Amino acid sequence: MPIEYKILKIFQLILSFLFKYDFGAPVWRIRIDTSAGRLALEVRDSDLLLAYFYTLDCQSHTLLKLELAEKHTWWLGLEDARQGMVYLHGYGDRKLGQHKGIRTLSANTGEEQWHRPGLTFYGIEDTGLLAHDAALPEEPLQLLDLRTGEVLQKGISQKMAADRVEAYSRERYSQVGYPILYREGEEYFEQVRDFLAQQLDCEPIKAVEYAETDNGLVISYYVANEKNKLDNFLAVFDLNGFLHLNELLAGGLNGVGSDTFFIFMRSLYFVQNQISLKAYSLNFIVTT
Repeated sequence: MPIEYKILKIFQLILSFLFKYDFGAPVWRIRIDTSAGRLALEVRDSDLLLAYFYTLDCQSHTLLKLELAEKHTWWLGLEDARQGMVYLHGYGDRKLGQHKGIRTLSANTGEEQWHRPGLTFYGIEDTGLLAHDAALPEEPLQLLDLRTGEVLQKGISQKMAADRVEAYSRERYSQVGYPILYREGEEYFEQVRDFLAQQLDCEPIKAVEYAETDNGLVISYYVANEKNKLDNFLAVFDLNGFLHLNELLAGGLNGVGSDTFFIFMRSLYFVQNQISLKAYSLNFIVTT
């Protein structure tokens, strides 16, 4: 429950800047490979009609651009990342945006591992990757080996596939901290708004995103600017209510978003001004 805690000890937050990568075009999608401690990113430049794909090692903070042979990368997209592999899709019907094809790249080298052009990615479960025939989306699915693309099982029903992906999703992302969205008018929004108003002397509106770490609070909030647009800020507090970060994520917005940040491997990640991936470490020490 937001903003309800009891201080038993004094905590000192060590908030350290880790990196900022500017891509020069909007970061369209991020997938977290919790098994390998990596991120996969899709960046789309609508002016050049090009898509770029990257992986980030969350231990060394090393960014790798995945080089592809295709010139028309706009017609590729990021599906997921798991076990040090990145899964991309193509498009069968570009007008409808129908995904077709599964291409698998190594997150360490960018080298292609396997390609199944006739299949469509469905999701990942604990023993492999679920896919269906691109031409027969209502037919039973098949299970593929994540690293080789070899068929491990056929005849998997739509319901069984959905249940497997949902169950595994809870497991694989259990160590990732995603914020909860509270909209204006909801009880928890009012609590967080009042806390921010007291701590920052501001008037949050529309929505907030809220997450708790072991010993701190991370809040994404919106305030109206002089042009009657929304400015989105990200604030980090320790459990004593001390502010350690209050940074502009994006300004001049027409509406609110969701998943404006996440916490992984004790680090806070967010996209700033749509084009920059930024991260801080979140470490706390007990001082008394």
